[in-house]
Amino acid sequence: MTLNIALNNGLAVAMYVIFGLIFLGSLTMLGLTLNEFIKKEEDATTIFKGKHRLISLSVLIGGISFMLLFLPFMLNVTTAWHGVMIGLGSFFFMTAFLKFVAAFTLHYYKFNLVNVYVKQSKIITYLAAMFSLVFLFVFLDGLTFAGIITYPLPKGIPFTAEPLVAFYALFILGGAVLVYFISDHEFYKRYGRHGILENVFYVAFPAGIIGARLWYVIGEWENGGFAADWTKIFAFRDGGLAIMGGALLGIIVGVWFFIRRRKEYDMFFAADVIVPTILVAQAVGRWGNFFNQEVYGGIITNIEAWWFIPEFVKRGMFIAGQYRQPFFLIESFLNLTGYFVIRFGIGRGLKKYIKRLDQAFMYLVWYGLVRFIMEPLRDPLFNMGTGGEWSVYNSLIFLIVGVLLIVLNHIFDFEKQIMKLVHRRKPGHNVETTEVKNEDIKEEDNGKALEEGKKDE
Repeated sequence: MTLNIALNNGLAVAMYVIFGLIFLGSLTMLGLTLNEFIKKEEDATTIFKGKHRLISLSVLIGGISFMLLFLPFMLNVTTAWHGVMIGLGSFFFMTAFLKFVAAFTLHYYKFNLVNVYVKQSKIITYLAAMFSLVFLFVFLDGLTFAGIITYPLPKGIPFTAEPLVAFYALFILGGAVLVYFISDHEFYKRYGRHGILENVFYVAFPAGIIGARLWYVIGEWENGGFAADWTKIFAFRDGGLAIMGGALLGIIVGVWFFIRRRKEYDMFFAADVIVPTILVAQAVGRWGNFFNQEVYGGIITNIEAWWFIPEFVKRGMFIAGQYRQPFFLIESFLNLTGYFVIRFGIGRGLKKYIKRLDQAFMYLVWYGLVRFIMEPLRDPLFNMGTGGEWSVYNSLIFLIVGVLLIVLNHIFDFEKQIMKLVHRRKPGHNVETTEVKNEDIKEEDNGKALEEGKKDE
């Protein structure tokens, strides 16, 4: 993003250096304190005693120093309210974000293992994440109203028209990493160790990128010029990834690798945990479309009706002299909502009625439905296929296949049939014993699950 204030004043430069060093120092202090606390085997109730108060102190110092970094901008705005938005937004954003990092780290590595403060740390983590997101947009809107952020936004780093590292790639990678940590934490709660899915991630993520590219090439074979020049298939820097293909091949390769290399762990538990979490990656990845100014909807004739959209996003949707419907934002929200509906609304709220693999299959239903509804509403420029219906048909296939798999999963003992296929080549393997053992481990029984996980190790 372009900054209209130049650092010509020596005092301003000194302020940036001093407050920047204080901010980096607070991050260092927070990291070292968290690391020391996690490694110690002492009672977790000592977290707010003695030097562990440094966690709260470093969060506060980090928020204040981050706000002071933007003091020159606050003092140079023409409207006082814009300066207030920048100041309060920057302070509360960074404070809430660092609070989220601390709460998530302690919950991820400490509290869940010793079974204390599990509920409290989880609530603090969710609230801190929510507040950090809200105040991030307050902060960005303040910079936007003050004219400090100018449009169109850059597409990557460095902030140029043709960046070396595209934001689109960073958002895709960030979403994939987030999926890994969420899924890894679920395995940690059940088996008592991190890193079980690390190699799976290293295999499934590149497969997802390849699948996304292949899906796009197939869908745009004529329109994208691949039929005329097949070497364009390898022109990744020109763009062209289809999320559906990435999800499909990533799931297939990930399941194959898990079956081959993680036989001691429950494959069905893995599917129900990992597959719905792909919606989180897709929600994050859609923000890359925002910076690229693509995958938007029709023209907005009454921009006042979209008052609930942050100004930072609204101005980014001013394309070719017209405001466009921010479909990337709508789909991002629907994907994130889908994850919580599947994992918590269905996975926990309906746990007495669902079967294993239902949550994995529900991903196909949810994402297929979202794309089936939204594809026809997009600007025709972003419709794939000769008739622009490639994504619509594939969305419908996702939806129908997902529904059929759920129905089959309940009508037939689908899980048993898969278990027989997986273990068919194992002489003398008792499938029934394995199924009973898997059924004995319930997600809500953390203590028993942890014990089983240690035995497996």
